[in-house]
Amino acid sequence: MKIKYFTQLFLTNLFIVLATSATIAILMTHFLSNYVYEGKVDELKRFGSAMAKEFKKTDNTISIETVEKYQTLLNAKDATIILFDSEKRFRYAQPGVSFQIDSQEWENLKNGNQVSVPFEDTRFNRTVSFVLTPITNNNGTFAGGILLMSPVSETQKAIALLRNNVIIASGASLLIALVLSYMFSRFQVNRITKLQRATQSITSGDFDVQLNSKDRDEIGDLANDFDKMASSLKQSNEEVALQERRRRQFTVDVSHELRTPLTTISGVSDALATNVIPLEDAEESIRLIQTESKRLIRLVNENIDYERIRTNQVTLKKETFQLQELFEIVKDSLAFAADKKGDQITVDVSEKIMLHADYDRMTQVLINIVKNSIQFTDNGTVALRGYNTSHHTVIEVEDTGIGIKQEDIEEIWERFYKADISRTNTKYGESGIGLSIVKQLIVFHDGTVEVKSEEGSGTCFIIKLPLLTV
Repeated sequence: MKIKYFTQLFLTNLFIVLATSATIAILMTHFLSNYVYEGKVDELKRFGSAMAKEFKKTDNTISIETVEKYQTLLNAKDATIILFDSEKRFRYAQPGVSFQIDSQEWENLKNGNQVSVPFEDTRFNRTVSFVLTPITNNNGTFAGGILLMSPVSETQKAIALLRNNVIIASGASLLIALVLSYMFSRFQVNRITKLQRATQSITSGDFDVQLNSKDRDEIGDLANDFDKMASSLKQSNEEVALQERRRRQFTVDVSHELRTPLTTISGVSDALATNVIPLEDAEESIRLIQTESKRLIRLVNENIDYERIRTNQVTLKKETFQLQELFEIVKDSLAFAADKKGDQITVDVSEKIMLHADYDRMTQVLINIVKNSIQFTDNGTVALRGYNTSHHTVIEVEDTGIGIKQEDIEEIWERFYKADISRTNTKYGESGIGLSIVKQLIVFHDGTVEVKSEEGSGTCFIIKLPLLTV
């Protein structure tokens, strides 16, 4: 059977309150009973001691007036006086009153000790308390005793009154505790209910749930952890959605990139096979097929290379070399491409600047970046600069091209990303995954790469690699 948490919590609090109230009531009743009874006995002991001192002063000459004076005082307390000598003979007693003292009590009395014990009065079917006080002569010898008797009924009435007051107080406390327990239980359940509803929202796909709890207990900590989890799930969901969009876009882009050269190769091959293209133009057609085939191979190799880099299957072979030498190699490799666009590649770096990196991979990085700059720059300049800071070797590749929109800067590192979706059909050439490889290789070198650009004002790639320390 399912028992709701509110019921469990309320019943638990109720049980605790009941157990506590019962324990307190029992302990208080017991304590008060003992307190009242002991108070009654102490009072009789004081009367007995006072009478014994007065009798000692008169050398045990006891007058009836003296006894009756004390009896008058004790009547208000329903107490009775009995006097006896050293042989247990009565010297004063009210009619009909009798008592028995056992040998142990008698010995304690003779030794000068007061004795207090309960006594069953069978005549009146009641329980009485009596206090025995020894009487001594001036020379200290035992001369008899004083017995003060008081029925327990009066004490029991006082105890019953106290017990009733305790029960009333306990009942009132229990009622207040029940109300507070109900309110506390409802409050705790409401907090858990909020967590439950928030969890259901997460389950249904709504990740914008925030509890914003300010409580400083375990449930408050749980609510704060839930908020962190919801934020993390929201980010993960957004990332999954973004990756899914990119996956679909990647599929479209790869298909587009492969379709163009494949269509060209297929069309030209069919034309050659059916003699649509004259023999004198066959050589040019074959060169076109070779160019498009190389393009396909490059696309496939770049994808393979990217996956190897992304999955940490590339081992860097770091060495120390002159940065100027690397710049000159890149400049010479892309000089023809730059001339076709009317661009000029410049190098600005000291011969003393050394770089500790994988030579081939850094060549690949710079060629990809410079090629990208040339692709988007007409009749302009592509500048290669290098210098050292206190902790890094900095490489800058800056062009005077068309620039990049601010909203597109972070996206250029994605595979096949195109700021202009129709870029492959424009004068700016084809798309690829070169910059994606650049980003991964720089990260492998424990470095960073960033882009500063304004649309229409050129672009600057800034690479920072750890400074070589000797």
